[in-house]
Amino acid sequence: MMQYEQVALTEPKVIESTLGIADNHDGTYTVTAAKQFTRKNDQVLSMKFTKNGLVVLTGYLRMITETE
Repeated sequence: MMQYEQVALTEPKVIESTLGIADNHDGTYTVTAAKQFTRKNDQVLSMKFTKNGLVVLTGYLRMITETE
């Protein structure tokens, strides 16, 4: 499985925040956001997208960053 991961900016009381995208090789992709805390349970959220859904999501992100 091919996976890409990016570490987010630091936040108080958070060890690390990451956003990852994995190719499931069945025409879908899983996007996972995770936060690791020092003394709390980690938070992990995963969502599955079709290729078209992922294209739309990345298009939104590009649109947001181009207008700033």
